[in-house]
Amino acid sequence: MTANSSIPTAVRTEQSHLDVIERLQGLIDAALAPSLPILKAQPYALLDMPDYSNVGDSAIWAGALAWLRRNAGKDPSYVAENNASIEEVNAYFKGGAILLQGGGNFGDIWPQFQEFRERIISTYPMKHVVQMPQSIHFSDDRALAKTAAVLRDATHLRLLVRDFESYDLASTHFGCEVTLCPDMAFALGPLKRSKAPDLDVLLLLRTDKESMRETTMIRDLPAGWEQTDWIDEDPDTRKKARFDMRVSAVLSLNMQRLSKLSRRKHYYQRVTDTRMKRGTELLSRAKFIITDRLHVHIISTLMGIPHCFLDNNYGKIFRFSTAFDTRWTGSHHASSLPDAIACARQWLTEKGPVS
Repeated sequence: MTANSSIPTAVRTEQSHLDVIERLQGLIDAALAPSLPILKAQPYALLDMPDYSNVGDSAIWAGALAWLRRNAGKDPSYVAENNASIEEVNAYFKGGAILLQGGGNFGDIWPQFQEFRERIISTYPMKHVVQMPQSIHFSDDRALAKTAAVLRDATHLRLLVRDFESYDLASTHFGCEVTLCPDMAFALGPLKRSKAPDLDVLLLLRTDKESMRETTMIRDLPAGWEQTDWIDEDPDTRKKARFDMRVSAVLSLNMQRLSKLSRRKHYYQRVTDTRMKRGTELLSRAKFIITDRLHVHIISTLMGIPHCFLDNNYGKIFRFSTAFDTRWTGSHHASSLPDAIACARQWLTEKGPVS
């Protein structure tokens, strides 16, 4: 069980967003290095593809693929969502390693993801399985005990975690190799704004069960301020991706020969790109952002957009930021929404509103 000794213990408030990106990419490389030989030598699977509207999970998937292409030199041979049956996995995956999507759904808040994860680990106890970086949270000791029983039987499981609290819990209960690792979205590297800002402040706040605040809109926002979330998307997103997949097959004159997995990979790439574009265009609208979503903090950092981050209902964002020192000159932390609004006002006073 390993913690990365190069992880900082003090906040370096004068670092730039590029300093954060470069340092965390190095930590990702170090955390995944022990698995790289098998990823290079044999086919591998990447499971639990997030085909839903939350931009943050698409950023994790895109970052993982970017890292794998850059370091393993190839795409996964098999990809699937968490509704894949064990029969399908057995039929399509013959390789050496199974990678499970990272994120913040390890535990009992989002049970459908945990059930799939445990089903894969228990079915392949002798496989090299890598759980990509996750935040862990259990509110029920019985659920924790059930997970612990499954993980203890896995002989080649590597569990990557995104904060010290998750590391301590996993090291205490799970009996597998545990390693601290930053979120895979950082593997995307620096991103550019897609447009000039037309808002002073964007409040991108959670409207799901991880929120600490009421889901009603904040009243009486100043002119040039706007509130939203990023879990809504064009209802035709999936339909357009499938149409694009069929058009590409026709243009390649390879319609009949394209395998089911090839079509699936094309579709996944399309919906991921669409969601990432939607998210970066939304963030590009603002000069300053207030958020309680971890991946708004992360993508704002990748884009160099000044922002203030709050926490979700179990401290996931501050835990991650503390573990990997993600604060930079344009990034601020607030313990309450009024404090975050005050932070935005101060920033606008110093920098000036949108002209």
